[in-house]
Amino acid sequence: MWYSTSFALLCIASVAQGLRFRESNDQPCFNISTPETPVLDLKWAASIDSFYYPAMSTGNLYRLAVDLLQKDPKDIRLSTVYYDACIKWYVNVNGTSTVKGFNVLTKEYARTPLKDNPDAFTYVGLGGIQDVSSGTLYTTLTDNKTFFFVATCMKNGEMTWGVGSTTPTLTEETKKIVLDHAMSLGFNTEDFTELKYDTCKN
Repeated sequence: MWYSTSFALLCIASVAQGLRFRESNDQPCFNISTPETPVLDLKWAASIDSFYYPAMSTGNLYRLAVDLLQKDPKDIRLSTVYYDACIKWYVNVNGTSTVKGFNVLTKEYARTPLKDNPDAFTYVGLGGIQDVSSGTLYTTLTDNKTFFFVATCMKNGEMTWGVGSTTPTLTEETKKIVLDHAMSLGFNTEDFTELKYDTCKN
């Protein structure tokens, strides 16, 4: 598990409290340089129609919860986010992506590739009152087989990250690779979390 002791205590102490974004340690957006050669194998990427989201920054998780539940952050129980999120993404042929979570809730985003970076997309939420996950996503690491790491500059100017995976859990080796990469980009070392899919319905 990647939870720090302080973060674990925060979860225990905040079970009945709503989400507080200031506790997620989001950072201002920083520059992601365009690689000389694409990181992502587009043929492999095109073969993926859905993926799990087992690891991410706390801020990324909080924002997806707000978008899916369509509630004010203070009205969302912290325990619900960690145990019931069950986040899974679906890549649609019409140029949109759909995130599904909490077993039955969905949110759709328009997906537009950046012209000058084949590893980057803009995501814009479609419908709903709450839309705090829109931004520009940069794929900065992948094995082009089982996982890919994305750094996201949110529309509010804060940076988060997440890992898409073809399996609901990451191997310990992959976790270390992901953690080292996140740290190399400058993300806060205490702002990592992972989801469990053991109790998810699908």
